[in-house]
Amino acid sequence: MDGKINIKEIILKLLSKWYYFLIAMFIVIPLAYAYLKFTPKQYQVRASLLLKSEDPNAMSSEQFLKGMDLFTPKTELEDEIGILKSYSMVEQAMRQLDFAVAYYTKKNFVETERYEDSPFTIQLDSAVDQFIYLPIYIERISSTKFRVTASGKKVSAYNYVTNTVESLVEKVEINEEGSVDKPFVTKNLSFTIKFNDQFKPDKDTQMFFVLNTLGSLVEGYQGKLGIEPIALESNIVELGVKGRVVEKEIRFLDKLLEVYLENELYKKNQLGLKTIQFIDNQLAGVSDTLRQVEGSLEHFRSRNNILDVNSTANNLTANLDKLEEDKADLEVKLKYYTFLANTLKKESDISDIVVPSALGLDDPLLNNLLLELSKLYQERTGYNYNAKENNPLIEIVDMKIRNSKKSISENVSNMIEVTAIALTDVNNRIFKIQKNLNALPKNERELVKIQRSFEFNDNVYNYLLEKRAEAGIAIASNSIQKTIVDRPYQVGSGPVSPNSKVIYGLALFVGLAGTIAFIVIKDFLNDNIVTHEDVERNTKIPFIGAITHGNKREQGTIIAHARSPIGESFRSLRVNLQYLTLGKNANVIGITSSRESEGKTFCSVNLAAAMAHSGRKTILIDTDMRRPKVASYFQLKNKKGLSNFLIGDCSIKEIINPTESKGFDVIGSGPIPPNPIDLIGHPRMEELINTLKQNYSTIILDSPPLGYVSEYIILMKYTDANIYVVRSDYTHRNSLSKINKLYERKKISNVSILLNDVKTSKRTGYGYGYEYKF
Repeated sequence: MDGKINIKEIILKLLSKWYYFLIAMFIVIPLAYAYLKFTPKQYQVRASLLLKSEDPNAMSSEQFLKGMDLFTPKTELEDEIGILKSYSMVEQAMRQLDFAVAYYTKKNFVETERYEDSPFTIQLDSAVDQFIYLPIYIERISSTKFRVTASGKKVSAYNYVTNTVESLVEKVEINEEGSVDKPFVTKNLSFTIKFNDQFKPDKDTQMFFVLNTLGSLVEGYQGKLGIEPIALESNIVELGVKGRVVEKEIRFLDKLLEVYLENELYKKNQLGLKTIQFIDNQLAGVSDTLRQVEGSLEHFRSRNNILDVNSTANNLTANLDKLEEDKADLEVKLKYYTFLANTLKKESDISDIVVPSALGLDDPLLNNLLLELSKLYQERTGYNYNAKENNPLIEIVDMKIRNSKKSISENVSNMIEVTAIALTDVNNRIFKIQKNLNALPKNERELVKIQRSFEFNDNVYNYLLEKRAEAGIAIASNSIQKTIVDRPYQVGSGPVSPNSKVIYGLALFVGLAGTIAFIVIKDFLNDNIVTHEDVERNTKIPFIGAITHGNKREQGTIIAHARSPIGESFRSLRVNLQYLTLGKNANVIGITSSRESEGKTFCSVNLAAAMAHSGRKTILIDTDMRRPKVASYFQLKNKKGLSNFLIGDCSIKEIINPTESKGFDVIGSGPIPPNPIDLIGHPRMEELINTLKQNYSTIILDSPPLGYVSEYIILMKYTDANIYVVRSDYTHRNSLSKINKLYERKKISNVSILLNDVKTSKRTGYGYGYEYKF
């Protein structure tokens, strides 16, 4: 052999085992069908959401880090995906859904989860700890009665108020009846049931429900929730989830998107809400002052009967009012700057501080600085989702925040000084006008003072109300740049898993691959001689031929003359033997094997019949006096035979038995002697062979197996040709070791290997063909 792989031979060998593949298909196809039938169907639900970037421009430091592969361009988008898929976000959505109770029906071993079409609805008693993860079966007895059964070990009792496991029950056995109009109460299980259809007895269908915890639901949905951008540079993400009930998965995605958008809008409204809170605090003080001034004015007029003042007082009052308005503006600014300065001294997050423009203060520089600081804090919050604690990007942002706060603090300090100077100047001017007003009559002065105070507080109050209304309008008109592109919808018209095409394809692949692997492994582990090639690989002894496999009827009869593959095999063997014994008038052919049941007697009988059928006078001698079998082929009683002759009990003529075939005689083994090896070595054996050579052209010796005893070693001195029978897929490769040693040491000559019981197949194209076994 040259070591090359013969692909054609391998294919033919596999094809010869077609029935293995057929058996495999009969196994895997039903298994695939059962898997598809009993595996819960999974449906795909999808939705898409636009996550628009708030700040598409990257900082120069970010550009630097990008070049070092320390920053991802999609960080903001990935942050939003992380928020959307976070435990807290899924938990908020799950708290608003009714997924704690899962409903199921079971029929013909197939379990189906129900949701909107559940045959019953459970209302839990939250005051009672409930068994979780335990199938609780409901059996309707009548229109008003039902039975509850459940069984389990080490079942947890869960409190739905605190969302904690309170206890562990080692063994649970429930078998109780309940009424539809009353709560069902037992230890660690309390609920009210409502059936959604009319009572119809159905023994084939089982109904049950399972209670789940909030944590398990959140973790389960968080695990199966998939969020991916639809393209590399796109801000649209696709949300997907698989589940057993389409309506349930659609409701989950709907609620998740709703909660996410509500949270985003809430975060965006925080600035307006802070502004309104600040204005409300100011309004409270101004409102109290205004009420006091109104009371004073009304009291003064009723007491002094004074309704107006002279023109001088009006002019002075007008100037004083103008100055008081300026003073009010300056005081508001001073309060705001002081508030801002105190806030900046704190180390807390001031990303949501009120900007000057929200209060009507015209300070573009401070306004821009505060907006920039707010953006830096938002950017820092976004990085917290993905970046590690010591990430250089976070350190850069923190440094920017510190620098920005320092700049704002310096700006605010300057503004406080400038505002204080301006306020001092206004107070001086007010003091001068008040000095002039003091010269007016006392009552007029008092009236002017009260009116001025009233008008001042009234103007401040109206101003604050106007700013509060503007902030409210801003909140009402707020919108986020994140919108739902596609509402949740089912993908396709049916389940996405298990995929019947994939399962059946996988079953076919497993069946084919498994069968091939089985055949190959079986061949690898098979140490028996199977094919002609196996013979050539394990011995240097020439191969003389092969005898095809016969059916049970053929195996116990003489079929050498039959027109069949096995008959043709023996005729071919006869022709091959003629070349081994060419030029001899009488030939002695010895047939042996390594052990019993390899078919040496069958081959001896049919080879002798084939010789006789060709016109050569043939005699077959059963020299296996330990386990003789030749007599059974010819229905001989075997009372006289070889053993009788060798001990001198009868003559040659008395042991020869003619057969129905012309020119074909048989000598049986005779009674089994106690010492077969001594008889085989007796001189009368040589006398027998020499005498028979004078009357027969072919003498065939059905000899004892070579592997067990040594009689054949003695018989070899009488043989002209030796045939060593090897049975296909029965004879072990090591069984050839003894004949190989004899051949290599040249203690046996003119020997050939005959392969018996080779199963035929027309696919191989070798004569009648061999069905090679692995």
